[in-house]
Amino acid sequence: MSDLIELQRKYLLDTLNSIQTPHNIKFLVIDEYTGTLFESLFVSANDLLNYVTSIEKIDSRGRKGQPSVEVIYMLQPTKYNINCIAADFYNSDRKYSKAHIRFLPGMENHIMNFLRDKKTLQPFLASVNEIKLAFSPNETQFFQTMDIDKPFQIFYNKNCVELIEKNINRTIESLINICIVTGEYPIIRYARALPHEVQLSPATRLAQKLAVQFQEALDSYVRDHQDFPPPSTRPRAIFIITERSLDQFAPILHDFDYQAMAYDLISDIDREDVYHYKAENEAGELEEKSSKLADLIDPDWVDLKHLHIIDANEQLSGKIKELIAKNPLLVDRSKVKNTTDLLSVVAHLKDFDEDRRRIMLHKILIEACLSINQERQLTTIAEVEQNLAGFGLNIDGEKCKHIIDTVLMTLLTKECNITDKVRLLIAYALYRGGLIESDFMKLLSFIGVREDHEFFSHFMMLFKNFDNLGFKLVKENARDKPFHKAWFHDTIVKDPNIYVTSRYVPAVGNILSKVIANPLLLSEEEFPYVKDKPIDLLDDDEREVVGAAATAQSSSSLRNSRHKAAWSRNGNSLKKEGPRQRFFYYVLGGITYPEIRAAYEQSNLKNKDVFIGSDGILKPVSFLRSVENLTQPREVLNLKDDRKVKDDIPSFLMGNNTNAPISHVHNASQYEMKKKMVPVVQPQPVEENTEKHKKRSKFKKFLKREK
Repeated sequence: MSDLIELQRKYLLDTLNSIQTPHNIKFLVIDEYTGTLFESLFVSANDLLNYVTSIEKIDSRGRKGQPSVEVIYMLQPTKYNINCIAADFYNSDRKYSKAHIRFLPGMENHIMNFLRDKKTLQPFLASVNEIKLAFSPNETQFFQTMDIDKPFQIFYNKNCVELIEKNINRTIESLINICIVTGEYPIIRYARALPHEVQLSPATRLAQKLAVQFQEALDSYVRDHQDFPPPSTRPRAIFIITERSLDQFAPILHDFDYQAMAYDLISDIDREDVYHYKAENEAGELEEKSSKLADLIDPDWVDLKHLHIIDANEQLSGKIKELIAKNPLLVDRSKVKNTTDLLSVVAHLKDFDEDRRRIMLHKILIEACLSINQERQLTTIAEVEQNLAGFGLNIDGEKCKHIIDTVLMTLLTKECNITDKVRLLIAYALYRGGLIESDFMKLLSFIGVREDHEFFSHFMMLFKNFDNLGFKLVKENARDKPFHKAWFHDTIVKDPNIYVTSRYVPAVGNILSKVIANPLLLSEEEFPYVKDKPIDLLDDDEREVVGAAATAQSSSSLRNSRHKAAWSRNGNSLKKEGPRQRFFYYVLGGITYPEIRAAYEQSNLKNKDVFIGSDGILKPVSFLRSVENLTQPREVLNLKDDRKVKDDIPSFLMGNNTNAPISHVHNASQYEMKKKMVPVVQPQPVEENTEKHKKRSKFKKFLKREK
């Protein structure tokens, strides 16, 4: 299995290794954005020090430099960063001898011109290039487009239309980056919206727009880089482009797998995926704890996150028993009668500190999920949601009779909160193809939200704003036909091994299942090829044309965009020992945890490499809030693209120089590196004996975090 994190790490470190400097002494200067990227890649200072001599932050007050050493700048292409670089090369106080600049993606013409206008900097530029680090691999198979703020608003709020092109370009940079680090020149398909959906919301055509422009950019890259794609026996990859409106059930349903449930219900998980909780220490006292939920640092999280919460709890209990059995100092196990006793026992275990910490974390988090489930009777409401999303079928595959009566009875459940009930109302309206406004008002009144309620107008706006997602949730007239939408999700019936609350198969899983098994199963009308339909799927006339074109090409079959795919009818299938075919799936506008899980499941079931990506993660409550805000004016949204960017630099960076642009609005605290970021390494004098210098650098113990 390929690992996006490892592939991106290798690309980064190979870039550093490829930059040649005298005596191989390299100073690396980064900005806060790059530091955050290193953190997401789990690149430590020790990793970097195998390739560079020191690491510093560009606007750090203590950065002194060394005039005889060449420096590598790896940072965003901004006027602020360029001004900081220029300040390093003013004649009276030059910090380095030469500069190798590696800009992250996002260079615009006016920024490039700004760099060219720095005449005093030009003589010291050894090289200027772009490094393809435009995505963040949040997990081994999930990646996120970087530097897109509030993508759901940008792409679906009609007041943000002017920002779409800029962010489509950012997305393309990310997708090109994925292709480069994986060495793939994929066949691209996209989800085509229905005409009446496009008429209601032009945003539903964004998958097509992104796919076409992505194809053009990828073809251009291949033309400009004769060594891409690299030779490989791996079957050609498939890249599917979709957008958020394709599956509107996934963001609202209650999901009972551990990861999805935790992020839906637990407010103590912050934006950095850090869970804040209280746990008992060996002295029997409760302590404040925080742990990051991440694949590379928590193997238990990898094992448990995609399991149903019941199965996750049982598997974790087995881990606890195994850990207790390994501890010979523990006695009196007979007193363990409940979860509290079990956690207390784990807290007092000797040794096994890291195992104990992880087990405490997950036991507390799982118990919190189960407790909320019990308090709010989520199982009851989820079963009805599954029937609605499952085309009105119950777990036995039979059509549910009088489903509205079941919905109304569930809405009377006192334990369910208002948000849970509103999610059920939306599921019911999607199932019915829309409801008239007065029906929504009656249903809201039924759950205690009348016209004078503080949330009434918010919920009505939420329902109406589904128009922006290409679905007429609020019909104008009772006699109007149900709104027609092509649904691509599925439901599981007549399977005794499936929980009644977990029958929903997101569109991601259903689409991937079909295209991996055989691309013919995925309608070409609904999921067209942008360009390269596999040759074995062409009709006779198409094959004759393509065959003539292929004969005229002098490039190898790997560079021929019409080479046969893995499912060739002629029997040229991939040998078992060969590399696995890759499938990429991208959701523009945000993705949910159940959809991410569905991609992992298809990867495991079909024995293929499946990578899924998006520009953001949508949790159920944040999704509802985002839909409600889809008619907000752009100035209210506080988008990053609309914030004024300061170009001037802190005065302390200039040293004794007074002729460069400075600003008094910046201060060191504004640009402090996060504690979890790559530690700052202060430069050391260059040794005349380079071997001695390398040895000292390798074992130096001054890697302390900046405070």
